Amino acid sequence: MVITPEDSEVFISPESLSDHKELLARVQSAAKAVLSDESDPFLQNQRLRLMAEELACPISERTAAIYLARARGEIAGVTLPRLRGERMDTTPTPWAWEGVLMAGTFNLLVAPPKVGKSALMVGMIGAWWRGDGEFCGLRLHGTCPKVFIVGTDQPENDWFTLFKREGLVTPEGDMGGPIEMLWHTGAPLHLTAEGIEHLGGLAEANPGSLFLLDSYHACISPLGVDEATSAFDGPARDLAQALAPHHATLAMIHHTNKSVAGGNATNASRGSNALPAAASLTILMNWFRQPAEGQTQNDHRVVVKTQGRAKGTTLLIELKDDGWIHHGDGESVLAAEAMQEAVDDLQGRQAEVFDYIKERWLLGEFPVAGTEVAGRFNLDSSKCSRCLRGLARKGLIEECGQTEVGPDGGRPSSLYRPVGASLPETPQTPQTPQTTRASYETKGLGRLGRSEHLHQGGGFASPLSVGDAVERFSAGAWSNGWVVSDISDPLSITIAKLGNPLVQFRNQRPDLDIRPCQSSPFAATTPEPDPFDF
Repeated sequence: MVITPEDSEVFISPESLSDHKELLARVQSAAKAVLSDESDPFLQNQRLRLMAEELACPISERTAAIYLARARGEIAGVTLPRLRGERMDTTPTPWAWEGVLMAGTFNLLVAPPKVGKSALMVGMIGAWWRGDGEFCGLRLHGTCPKVFIVGTDQPENDWFTLFKREGLVTPEGDMGGPIEMLWHTGAPLHLTAEGIEHLGGLAEANPGSLFLLDSYHACISPLGVDEATSAFDGPARDLAQALAPHHATLAMIHHTNKSVAGGNATNASRGSNALPAAASLTILMNWFRQPAEGQTQNDHRVVVKTQGRAKGTTLLIELKDDGWIHHGDGESVLAAEAMQEAVDDLQGRQAEVFDYIKERWLLGEFPVAGTEVAGRFNLDSSKCSRCLRGLARKGLIEECGQTEVGPDGGRPSSLYRPVGASLPETPQTPQTPQTTRASYETKGLGRLGRSEHLHQGGGFASPLSVGDAVERFSAGAWSNGWVVSDISDPLSITIAKLGNPLVQFRNQRPDLDIRPCQSSPFAATTPEPDPFDF
């Protein structure tokens, strides 16, 4: 017999609906009772499930968690919101360590094993306690508070080594400085309900303290929380909530997932992304240069990047025998490294063009025109433009002006220089709004009409290459009929006589002894005697 939707309505009575509603309401009341009588979250869930079975309404663990969450909301009530027209809190972001560690909130430090996570935090604490004012180039705010270290991940003697390097132990080996308590592998503390309650009590008795937890995995391992689930952040959130009313700063160390050790801290964090989402600031530590598979770590520089609800910071640091040293702004170093990698990846025509532009700039800070590149490498205008645009997209060259229009008209050509190069100070006028190549290469005429040597960056004005026709200055006049035969030293060039390469002059100085040929190289303006013509 097939029951139609119309027939099925006969089997649902109002009394049944009322009974089911009452039964679920009793389960919800049981959830409130469990919360008032039990503080352990795990036992809360299990006790609610047992009570539901007694009520003849068995529920799953997930359903019990939902009932408990709704019960917590009913008990806590709804807080008053900020209303339109009311003054908001304009207090700036408080920092403990400028740009890296926020004060009074939850900070998550993520890094691969053995990169120096614990050493960095202990180093910062040592510098703060000594009153150094800054650590790794960044300011430390206020005075160092009391410090509580939940170091369940390391044995006591490892912590002693870190403390001793930073001067946080007495000569007798007693723990000192700002560190009030230390839990370690031999005497652990875990983020159970009792552990969180104990840390909350310490925060209440010591407002504004710093709590360092190393590591999160070690502190929750007895709880059996699955790293892949959204519940992975539960103990961390409970601890942060216990510390927050007392303005305590929480720095929690967590390991990266090996397969995504780079990038940002959110993606690199091992397990569910729920943990980095719970933190106000995430800090990622990683090796500046990752060794190849099977190779040892020879470059011990470390990059520190922050990401979160405040400004980002990038540091390049290194741990030495006597502590951490600062290698400068990490962004500039990373940018230089990325540029070098881009240069190393260049091939073919782009590599040749970039080398030429770089060499011309190093030679005398000369920008290179697009037309010069086209002529030098025998490229048509479209191929030349495509090559230069490709180098610009890779961040290797940049435009720095245009050439002036010549007497025969035509379109001006863009000038290029390597990215990061600084232009020499050249006066500009309203009539010359764009820097021209002549501004860099012409200084003026000296005696006898010779172009003076241009002292800009140690270079010279005339670009010359092997095989170029040149004129030689001798006996007060310029004579042509010479070609460049050796330019290994740009300031000491060797030239040979056109048609007779055995006749050579060495140590010729550009724009002083020789210059580019001003007319046909075969028509000598002032004949010179041939020293080999007997």
